[in-house]
Amino acid sequence: MIGQMRALARQMLGLNRRNTDLIARYNPRHQFQVVDNKIKTKAALTVLHLPVVETFMVYRLQRDIARFVEQSRAWDEFVIKPAQGTGGEGVVIIAGKSNDGFVAADDRWMSARDLESHLSDILGGVFSLNQRYDEALIERRVHAHPALAPLSFRGLPDIRVLVFRGVPIMAMVRVATQASRGRANLHLGGIGIGIDLTTGMTTHALAGRQWMTHHPDTRAVLVGHTIPAWNEILTTAARCADAVALGYIGVDITLDARSGACVLELNARPGLLIQLVNRRGLRPLIAAVEQQSPDALSVGDRVRFGQQQYARHAG
Repeated sequence: MIGQMRALARQMLGLNRRNTDLIARYNPRHQFQVVDNKIKTKAALTVLHLPVVETFMVYRLQRDIARFVEQSRAWDEFVIKPAQGTGGEGVVIIAGKSNDGFVAADDRWMSARDLESHLSDILGGVFSLNQRYDEALIERRVHAHPALAPLSFRGLPDIRVLVFRGVPIMAMVRVATQASRGRANLHLGGIGIGIDLTTGMTTHALAGRQWMTHHPDTRAVLVGHTIPAWNEILTTAARCADAVALGYIGVDITLDARSGACVLELNARPGLLIQLVNRRGLRPLIAAVEQQSPDALSVGDRVRFGQQQYARHAG
């Protein structure tokens, strides 16, 4: 056991090496503006016909918000997002309408004035990465695939696929808890669930420092589930690397009950907790990809190569 722990520690990628060996080397700084802005990300993905969530409206100027009430009559359910937000901050999910107002997914009643004020805050940069000007998106509300919905407390589960030089090398499911207030964010109390890259089966679940097999709120079993459309998800993630000139990205995908795999966003600085929930390090996988030089491989070959290396370097 001690020998296994030492071997795992040697395989783990740290923040300094991530920043210097991967982000600084493979992610040109000027391309960050694409992945840091959900509107620009969608535009880049749409060029390659990659699946994204439908956008109902984009608000860029404060005066545009005056049309919100009239426009919202056409939307039974929708999601408000800051274009440059991070960690789920500023996201409001509207599940319906009631008493001349709106009902949020967490059962809060919100007036039109509440939502107009929230849109104004977004445009003012309250939730943006740089605390400056931002834009607000109104998107179709996505409903989780029946195979994933039971894993999460209210919030939408998403799948983070780590892609290096176009090769998927590691993945996890992130699910919401009551502690995370319905957000699938690990730093807020969400749960990360490792996925076997070769089979699409969930393996280990971690919330904070606590390993678990069942969801603490719903008691749903978290491990041993096979993610549907797994090859489609990995193929979509690999193709996202072709849409942006970044060599090391986190691709966040959800399975929509209506339309299947759908890209939520890209991340140019993906975190490293994915190693813990998979109980394996990234360094051997990164080294294998660098030795292969996969740039000339087809998307399908890149996916298969990533799966082969994941299996080869199993702990």
